[in-house]
Amino acid sequence: MDIIITIQHAANVHFFKHVVCELEAVGHDVHVFAREKGVTTRLLDAYRIEYELLCEEPDGWFGLGLTQVRYEYRLLQRAREIEPAVIVSSHGIAATHVATLVGATSHVYIDTETAINGGNRLTTPFADTVYTPESFREGYSGDHVTYPGFHELAYLHPNRFEPNESILRRHGVDPDDRYAVLRFGAWRGNHDVGKNGISPESRHEITDMLAANGDVYVSVEGDDEIPMGGEPLPVPPEAFHHLLAFADIVVGEVATTTLEASILGTPTVRISPFAGQNEMGKFRELEDRGLVRSFRTSREAEALEVIERIDRDPTATATWADRRETLLSETTDVTAYVISQLHERGVSTTDRLTPQTSEATRDERNDSIPN
Repeated sequence: MDIIITIQHAANVHFFKHVVCELEAVGHDVHVFAREKGVTTRLLDAYRIEYELLCEEPDGWFGLGLTQVRYEYRLLQRAREIEPAVIVSSHGIAATHVATLVGATSHVYIDTETAINGGNRLTTPFADTVYTPESFREGYSGDHVTYPGFHELAYLHPNRFEPNESILRRHGVDPDDRYAVLRFGAWRGNHDVGKNGISPESRHEITDMLAANGDVYVSVEGDDEIPMGGEPLPVPPEAFHHLLAFADIVVGEVATTTLEASILGTPTVRISPFAGQNEMGKFRELEDRGLVRSFRTSREAEALEVIERIDRDPTATATWADRRETLLSETTDVTAYVISQLHERGVSTTDRLTPQTSEATRDERNDSIPN
């Protein structure tokens, strides 16, 4: 069975990496098509996923539109040659359009509401099935299916990921020492128009505060400099989740990183222009569970007080770990769910994965990740 999976963001690589491996293990032909953004292709290479790069990263807002048109056209060309049965994507505008044109079934996984990601208006009308977490705050006509989980549980569920101290030690990080991770964005996405993140003054104040108690590792997108007192990330992108898992606190603007850290059970504070009244459902649920504290950028002073309080709390790590265990008991392994939906709604049932196959292919994929 020919299946196309599209990759538009580094988070998509993580979301689909185990899906690709397990589908290929039972004989399906999986065709991965990507457009560059940040470390997307580096991750694909690190996880040894075969792919075809259709577009480089766009240059500026005008280039973003041109890249989208070019990406859709090239994906259509390749899909006509492959004649896939199913096209699967996460927030994939091009995927649903192309699937409609070539007569393929389209499965799209969405976890960000239209108020934040207007691209949903161009995606969902063309999808055969739209999948969203139960926390998602919108409903769609047609085949809209919900599940108990988060996108990040496709790769951070204990069935898929186990934090590894030795990986950090090989990169000069002692997981027993106190350290913080800060993640600042570039605000250049198609849903970031008119938005700004944490102010430069608060970036420096957060760094100074946390550096008083340990190392502060900082990831900065774009051309901004790392605040004085901070250090560049000591690990490659493919080992970033291990760094998050052993951190004492994570502070960030970027949704994906703060979601990942909170689901890993790391004390997490998010400061974002998207926080507040129209908050995304996934963050509302995680805040209700006590796994993340979210503040709008206009409330930076309040956020700094909470960061200081968490950093000084000797029970914070254990508290977040307990809350994570509750989360895991009430959610699902999202990779297994994606595959089950392909079997039920799109892929021939003649080659079903067994638990033994799933475990073996998971270990094979994990063993291939450079440490």
